[in-house]
Amino acid sequence: MALIYCQASEPGSGVFEVIFRDGFDEDSEQLARNVSPFTVEPGKFTYRLVRGALELTKYGLIFAHCRIDKEEWHKVPLTLLPPVA
Repeated sequence: MALIYCQASEPGSGVFEVIFRDGFDEDSEQLARNVSPFTVEPGKFTYRLVRGALELTKYGLIFAHCRIDKEEWHKVPLTLLPPVA
């Protein structure tokens, strides 16, 4: 889930894009991609549920590269761990 805040001076609409990659760099292998248009009242928050159908064959670290429209990427690390017995 992602929270999106709109400043009072912004228009309140855009496109939220998330690309799941197997590394930190933008040229790392793409595992899945999700694009979702949104509208939000200026000065308020909205949320988006990000559903990436990921088939992971090993435990480890992947990164969600997130951005709104064509702005700068924000990278969020996600760690897949083995189940606790």
